[in-house]
Amino acid sequence: MFPFRSKIDPFSAFTINLGPLYVERVFDSLLTKEGIGSVVQMNAADRFTLYLDYLKTNIDVHNHTRYAITQFYKGHFYQQLAVHSIANETARHFQEKALCYYQNYLEVAEREDESRFYAQWQTGELQDTLNYSWPQIEESLQKATAIDLLRGEPTKKIVEHYISTREWKKAYVHSKLAVEKYLDKNPVADRRWFVQFDAYNWSVLTCHNKICLHNTFTHGKASAETVAKQREI
Repeated sequence: MFPFRSKIDPFSAFTINLGPLYVERVFDSLLTKEGIGSVVQMNAADRFTLYLDYLKTNIDVHNHTRYAITQFYKGHFYQQLAVHSIANETARHFQEKALCYYQNYLEVAEREDESRFYAQWQTGELQDTLNYSWPQIEESLQKATAIDLLRGEPTKKIVEHYISTREWKKAYVHSKLAVEKYLDKNPVADRRWFVQFDAYNWSVLTCHNKICLHNTFTHGKASAETVAKQREI
């Protein structure tokens, strides 16, 4: 179980650094203290709506740190609310709001921890969902990679895009990086925000070998050398 402090502060690094599940339990506790019963028994959409209502009534624009963290939470809660929305139009509306709040957070936050990485990563993911141009999406994902050198999810997303567009040379560049930097280096012991195991396990090498084979068929002898190198791994 995660530890709870005697006075819960949702706007502290302690709370955020313990990850999304802990954050949700903190907000459940805050709402319970405000007299809202059976919060944990509500469906997800109702709970996230209540979290957002709490933030709206407890905003403090004069406290820079608190205001910045509020932007991060709104981004996360709106994004989760979109996941649990039935109507596509409603989901898209929440995704657009989430993207806006993540971008606000990145502009005003002074923190250089996992929350900044996550906001930048999800900026790229939401831009992709909302059909932004690929150069914008890739820029956001590469910024996320630069923020946290242990996280391979943005690189995984880039590789998947170039596979889908059959741009094998570009896919190879990023996939080779994934093998070198992330294979068998899962950061789950030190990172809490939605670590994707496929960005670090055998899937990374399997994907890279597939890309190498396609490069071989497309470009012949030059790419055959890359396959030989992978057999040595």
